[in-house]
Amino acid sequence: MKEIYKKTILDNGIRVVSERIESVRSISIGVWIDVGSRDEENDEMGVSHFIEHMLFKGTKNRTAKGIAVSLESVGGGLNAFTGREHTCYYARVLDEHLDIALDVLSDILKNSLLNPSHFEKEKEVIVSEIKELEDSPSDLIHDILMSTMWKENPLGRSIIGSAESVLKMPRWKLINYIKKNYTCSRVVIAASGNLKHNELVSKVRRKFEFSVNTGQSKSVSIPSQVETGRTVAQRKTAQTHVSLGIPIFPYRDQRRYSALVLSNILGGGMSSRLFQTVREKLGLAYSIYSFMDFFEDTGVFGIYLGSHKKNAVRVIELVLKEISHLKRNHLSAKELSNAKYQLKGNLILGMESTSSRMNRLARNELFLNDYMSLDLTINSINRIQEKDIIGMAEDFLVPDKLSTVILGPVGKDTLQRVDWSLL
Repeated sequence: MKEIYKKTILDNGIRVVSERIESVRSISIGVWIDVGSRDEENDEMGVSHFIEHMLFKGTKNRTAKGIAVSLESVGGGLNAFTGREHTCYYARVLDEHLDIALDVLSDILKNSLLNPSHFEKEKEVIVSEIKELEDSPSDLIHDILMSTMWKENPLGRSIIGSAESVLKMPRWKLINYIKKNYTCSRVVIAASGNLKHNELVSKVRRKFEFSVNTGQSKSVSIPSQVETGRTVAQRKTAQTHVSLGIPIFPYRDQRRYSALVLSNILGGGMSSRLFQTVREKLGLAYSIYSFMDFFEDTGVFGIYLGSHKKNAVRVIELVLKEISHLKRNHLSAKELSNAKYQLKGNLILGMESTSSRMNRLARNELFLNDYMSLDLTINSINRIQEKDIIGMAEDFLVPDKLSTVILGPVGKDTLQRVDWSLL
């Protein structure tokens, strides 16, 4: 699909970025706020996520139901998410309903009532969400891994906070947090689909107005890993869950494409080395995969698996051996080519979704203050060589950088029984 990228910075500092795709009939639009859970103070844990919930609970113009009906009644959708560094409120609609989407998004961001009775009720909703996370060990283990890797740094906290922090949260903290962080210079409005950029800018200029920054810049608490973290979280689960994580570089580092190819080779699908060895050959796990997450100043390369408790040590050692084998032996030209094609294919297929393109557009603006075309990205992937993959594995996939979490019905001595020298 032909892509037409444009960017405008409004007088108030709001950035508007868009891609026009004439061959579709939809538009995905997101209002991204450059603030997330890692920006919270110790007594604000979970406030970013709490605000995300509350902005859907009623405005001066719409009830909570009215907000829900506004886009669903025209075949669209409205949602939001909170991350460690950003918060996004987004809509997907038919191109003819862009005005409605912008009106609803601006309404919840500018006119939310933060009604005290809704505020207290929503605390219970969020506590239920926290309990649901605790009942999902394959999700919970990633939160535990982050806290194990980053210790007391805000980057390691759970995005949704704790039951204690949410129940103790006073309403004025939300109000002050919005005033401090929902400011023009921290807002990126990204849109992708059948739209015209100049018309979008004109509508945004009329609809959106946030507080102007008071000169206070965003401060980031840079994480450091003083020592390798290894933790056993004992739970009465049906299987034992394992997550291994290694800190890597930030999003803006061009080596991220090599890291993504390395991830594909190790655990990026059914053809990956870990899947073929651990599941297909030995049948020791149903789910095993690698994952990556990039931030402003760091990143995480990780591996997750779920297995029977009696196989936990063996499976961890198999993962370590597979990584070691990768570092000590050459990649075949075919395996490298396949991994690169897999990455490019996933990227190109994702570009057929206006939502995926909107997300990519916003993240490039927030992390890079720039736009990377599909052609430029594909060229970067094509240039990756075997030495880039092996070198990255040798530099980053090493014992003194590896943190591990085991969650399940296993003893605290499980970690001691693993031969970590295999890595």
